[in-house]
Amino acid sequence: MGGMAFFKRPTRVDFSDLQDQLGNKPQILAHGVGDDGLVLAVGREELALRRDGQWQVWRWERVAGGSWNGDASTFKWRTMDNERFEARLTEENRVPEAFRERVLASTLVTSVVDAAPRGQVQVIGRRDLSADPQQHWYAVPSGGADLNDPRTRDAVVTETDRLRSNYF
Repeated sequence: MGGMAFFKRPTRVDFSDLQDQLGNKPQILAHGVGDDGLVLAVGREELALRRDGQWQVWRWERVAGGSWNGDASTFKWRTMDNERFEARLTEENRVPEAFRERVLASTLVTSVVDAAPRGQVQVIGRRDLSADPQQHWYAVPSGGADLNDPRTRDAVVTETDRLRSNYF
């Protein structure tokens, strides 16, 4: 009687070329493999993508969010600069779970500021996940909010100062 495999063994992948990019030996938390690239959760601090033989690396505090579509086998994410990335993965090997955990771990606080006459600005406090973490603050406009408008800018600065003093 044949047995059924409950767990699929991930494809063996050589990550040695990433060491040059990082400056140290990578500790891989999770890796996703696909025909068009490789996505890695690297140690506590970084997300990496290898496509066409080239690595791109982002610190977790620079990653705004993302999603995994299991039906389409597609992993998508965006940076705090609103750059968007997508990788089709034939093996996701816990990348979505590691991704979600690292983004949450690097998020300190979020708050929404109304930006009259229209839109909102999300004020986001993040921290890098190094041994000596630094805070990073981002203002992410939506709905037509203009960060160059003096009233909006003042409201964002006031909210950022409030969050810093109340929480940190």
